[in-house]
Amino acid sequence: MTSVADQLMERRAALVKDMQNLASGAVQEGRDLSSEEQSKFDAMNAEVDALATRAQSIIDGETRAKELEDSFRKVTGREPEERGNDAESEFAKWARDESRGAYDIPAVRGLLTRLTESRRAEESRDMSGAGGLGKAGVYGQLWEYALAASELLQAGVTLFDTSDGNTIPMPKATAHADVDGAVLNPNDPVVESDSTITTVDLSVSKYGFITNVPNELIQDATFDLEGYLARNAGRRLGNKVAAIAAAAAASGFTTAGVTSPAGVLTNLGSQDTAGQGSDLLIDLFHSVLPAYRTGAMFGMNDQAAAVVRKLKTSTGEPVWQPALVAGDPDMVLGKPVKIVPEFDGFAASKKPIFFGDWSALYVRIAGGLRFERSTDAGFENDQTKFRGIVRTGSVAIDPNAVKHLATPAA
Repeated sequence: MTSVADQLMERRAALVKDMQNLASGAVQEGRDLSSEEQSKFDAMNAEVDALATRAQSIIDGETRAKELEDSFRKVTGREPEERGNDAESEFAKWARDESRGAYDIPAVRGLLTRLTESRRAEESRDMSGAGGLGKAGVYGQLWEYALAASELLQAGVTLFDTSDGNTIPMPKATAHADVDGAVLNPNDPVVESDSTITTVDLSVSKYGFITNVPNELIQDATFDLEGYLARNAGRRLGNKVAAIAAAAAASGFTTAGVTSPAGVLTNLGSQDTAGQGSDLLIDLFHSVLPAYRTGAMFGMNDQAAAVVRKLKTSTGEPVWQPALVAGDPDMVLGKPVKIVPEFDGFAASKKPIFFGDWSALYVRIAGGLRFERSTDAGFENDQTKFRGIVRTGSVAIDPNAVKHLATPAA
């Protein structure tokens, strides 16, 4: 982390401590925060968020710059140089090349590298004459931006890639075999206990977009055209994958861990009333079996997150604990929180908050993330067309792994 980001996070940590001291003081005196104290608390909370955003932006910018430099070294074997008016990027040369050869950027580490290697093993055909970008590199970079665009895809979902889009029947467990607890003496019959396992079809649908780029822009570009196109394609495709996954989660994780009391529709109710406020979050937490809670996370949209952030415990401490390190998720009840814009907000008959083990949500990509170009399609208008396409589908496999807070009908 840079010294600037360090200073921002140190300031953030100091503010969090001041917030805790302010809340604790009121609790020790047996009173609520005064209007002045509440305004001060809210202002500090807003600054805590702003400092985290600024620090993360600095870190993200440095990370992207370093990755681009590393990619340049691996592709060209040279050190990156300052680009003047007469210089042109490797991507600009590739984009103008009539042979339509591949532009390769090394894949990222971890999951992205495994996905790329899997695609290499399944499909090794040469794309240099097919108008497509180099699979080994751009595939990895697109996935990097796709994952960064969605917190749901970072929540531990089971993400996998297939070479084709044929429907896959996936096993789905709705009940698990169990031991009845009775002692078995010699010759006693063993009680039957069967798991209920069905199958659910995991199919894919295709989504995409086309961007028209004037050839003059490609020829004269003095900015990071490669970075912009890669970021935009990865984020747009990633957002679509995440939206499909969120819809599958909402329709597949159907078990309510807790239901808000009648009349409590737009928030979690009063913290001073038993069974409302943070009590609902605690009940949701413990409705999930311990085996699923080890790597469990909360999922909610921004409107629901705003409701949770305003909750305080009986001792006056916020239920929502901001991360003290840039890049780490905020916590509720000691578990990370992921913001999923596609989830419901608080209203009648909704599922505004989910909690559990998200590895039970399977997200499939068929044929990889495709980012291709054509100099022929836009010939009439002297344009180069860039196309992003993804075939994706998602399904919830174990409905017991993730449960939700349900709001009543009225």
